[in-house]
Amino acid sequence: MCTSNHPYVSVLVPVYNAAPFIAATIQAVLAQTFENFELILLDDASTDNSAEIIKKFTDPRITFVQNKHNLGISASRNKLASLARGKYVAVLDHDDLCLPQRLETQVNFLDTHPEIAMVGSWFELFCPPEASFVRRLIVNLGWIWCQPEFPTLQDAWRGNVLMHSTAMYRRTSFAAHGLCYDPACSPAEDYDLVRQALAAGLRLANIPQVLLRYNFYGGNFSLRAKARMRHADRLVKSRIAALLYPQPRRRYPYWLVMLEKLRLKFMIAKRKDNV
Repeated sequence: MCTSNHPYVSVLVPVYNAAPFIAATIQAVLAQTFENFELILLDDASTDNSAEIIKKFTDPRITFVQNKHNLGISASRNKLASLARGKYVAVLDHDDLCLPQRLETQVNFLDTHPEIAMVGSWFELFCPPEASFVRRLIVNLGWIWCQPEFPTLQDAWRGNVLMHSTAMYRRTSFAAHGLCYDPACSPAEDYDLVRQALAAGLRLANIPQVLLRYNFYGGNFSLRAKARMRHADRLVKSRIAALLYPQPRRRYPYWLVMLEKLRLKFMIAKRKDNV
């Protein structure tokens, strides 16, 4: 169990109007097989009853903080990072579900791979019952997003190589390089953080195992703010291209990224550490 002053892992969850999902997200963290963690939730001035739902949880590992005014996702993530005390920081969005062995698996990986600064994993898409029938029918077929095992900056130029809700990183390594979320890149601030880490020479990895269920319900901010997401995505890619390529290059088609990474469960080769 976590001691109040020495959590091994800090789990950081930014919250904004998450009432339909936040209870399940918290419960999935509390059900982890690895117990030495603190769970810090930051409510970014929600207009629904997210805060009331969170306050019903009495586990001593939970810390709940509220912004007086809406700061936005990047500023909220940076504030959360400043509150973390763990050796490792695990990121989680307010509508996603950790599988029970997520923290244990990633802690074991980082403990035995000191050369890796940040580790993610594969993840499964799912739709909750509230989503439309057609969306549930398509998404709940068992789609797995398979990230590259040891991504490079060249990989990142094609698209984000580490799903942020699966990320765990070494707090002191990121602090030593001054890595933080850039509001100019919201809502692709997670993609830019990966860019920063790779550009700083840090090594990243993805465990080829499903450790998270990604809630693809249709109301995700990245889907609702498509124009902002496209702009932010292009900004991050332009920053990567400036480091890699002296001449302008055509952007890598996103449909190719999907073909490379998205698989159904039966399409994935069986391996002992995969679900």
